[in-house]
Amino acid sequence: KNTVSVVNDYYQSFNNYKVTADVYDLNMKKIFSKQALVNLPEDGVVNDVFKIDFPDNMTSVQFIKLRLFDDKNRQVGDNFYWRSNSEYEGRKTLTGPTTAGFQDINKLAKTKISVKYTTSVKDSKHFINLDLKNVGKTLSFFTQIQWLDGKGNPVRPSFYTNNFMSLLAGESESVEIETDISNLPEKEYYLVVKGFNTDTQNFKVLIK
Repeated sequence: KNTVSVVNDYYQSFNNYKVTADVYDLNMKKIFSKQALVNLPEDGVVNDVFKIDFPDNMTSVQFIKLRLFDDKNRQVGDNFYWRSNSEYEGRKTLTGPTTAGFQDINKLAKTKISVKYTTSVKDSKHFINLDLKNVGKTLSFFTQIQWLDGKGNPVRPSFYTNNFMSLLAGESESVEIETDISNLPEKEYYLVVKGFNTDTQNFKVLIK
């Protein structure tokens, strides 16, 4: 079907919102771009706003970035997908554009993530605020953030506003990690940023 729909789960309608779709190939060449205005009913869906037309002469894997902007052109939502050229051969097979044919993702060039962060304590809670930016020329695929203790175990419970993302070249993401200070008995912890095609970065964080 390859159509874009918009879901509104608020009990409020929104008018003159803009939905955009950009499709990139493995070489980060933009092969499709389209946008449309939508009026979103409260707690409703606008189905099939437009169709994504994939060209015939494209790489074996494509990446799709969807964005939603409000009536003041502020981004209020986004989704990222990847698909392949694999043809669906029936429900008893592991085939189709969302299931198979992703081997060429291994050909993604390496990129680099710039990481800046600050820490703070408020109301007995420890916060890490990160700003990540893909400063390379290709997609940063499956970028992951980890908050670890001295033994390399995840600090739990901790609350991330996001801990997995894929960033296009030049794209940024801000993330906050919240942990109750009572769950941080050690003096040193580690913040790790890694990804499918990026080098792992480790940062020592001291708890004061």
